[in-house]
Amino acid sequence: MVDEPSPPLEGEDLETTHWEDAHHWISIYSDLLEFKRGLLDQIRRDLAKLTPDAQKAAETDLKIVEGQMMGYRRRLDLWSQRVRDLHGLWLDPEGRLIRYKSEEATLTVREFQLLQLLLNHPHRYFTVSEILSQAWGGAALFPEEVRTYVRRIRKILAAMEIPCDVVNRPGRGYSLTFRGDL
Repeated sequence: MVDEPSPPLEGEDLETTHWEDAHHWISIYSDLLEFKRGLLDQIRRDLAKLTPDAQKAAETDLKIVEGQMMGYRRRLDLWSQRVRDLHGLWLDPEGRLIRYKSEEATLTVREFQLLQLLLNHPHRYFTVSEILSQAWGGAALFPEEVRTYVRRIRKILAAMEIPCDVVNRPGRGYSLTFRGDL
C-alpha cells in the first residue's frame, strides 16, 4: 500500500495561512477517526456472531475501514504539521532543540526522540511498549522511566508556554494534543 494521505475533503487547503482553518481540519479528521474507531469496535464485537461466509465479507469491510483510517491519520498529521508551521513550533534534530516563538530549549536525546514521535503523530495514542520501540528503538527501559520522560516533556512544554499537552488515556497510552491557541 502506498503511504500517501487520503485525498482532501471539499474545502481543504493545506496552503492556508489561517491557523483557525488548520484547527478546523484537525477537528474534522479527529472526529472522522473517532467515528471509524467506533465502527471498527462494533464490527469486531459482532464478527463472532456471524456465519463463516459473513465473517469473510466483514473482514473485507474491516480492511476498507482500516485503510480509510490510515488515510485520515495522514491527513490529520499533515494538518497538525501545518498548525506547527503557522505558529513557529519547530524541532531541530541537529541540536536537539525545540523552538516556539522566541523560546528555545535543548532536550536530552530521549526527550527529543519522544517529543518528535508525539509531534509527528499528534492525537495518536502510543502505549509504553510502542514508545520504547518507535521512539527509542527498543531500549530496555522500565515503564516508570517512560512516565518520567513524559513528565519532563510536560514540564518543558509548560515552561515554554506551548499550548499542547501530553495526555494519558488508560488502555490507549500517551498522546500529544493541541489546545486551540497554538
